[in-house]
Amino acid sequence: MAVRSRRRRQIRAARAGALLCAFLCCACRPEQGTPYECSCTFVTDFDDDAKLEVEVCAPSEDRAEGVGRGCAQIHAPGPVSGCACRSSPGRGPCELRACRTTPAAP
Repeated sequence: MAVRSRRRRQIRAARAGALLCAFLCCACRPEQGTPYECSCTFVTDFDDDAKLEVEVCAPSEDRAEGVGRGCAQIHAPGPVSGCACRSSPGRGPCELRACRTTPAAP
């Protein structure tokens, strides 16, 4: 009888461990957003306007401009004055708050 109850405890512990592992795997997954291409302007050291193209991952279209502005500020040598963002067509979900510069179109 003692062997049977010990076996049941081991099975319960294994199930609880598997459930905990599954929960942690889902909880550690990065938040997903939508990719946006942003064209941001900034002022140079010589008071000239310049542009910087960045690609960001934002939770919504309303928040894309703010995320783009923050991303551009990391890469711009001067204060960012504004950004215009548009969704990246044909791209799937991305890791929220991803940020990278992109080459400017000729």
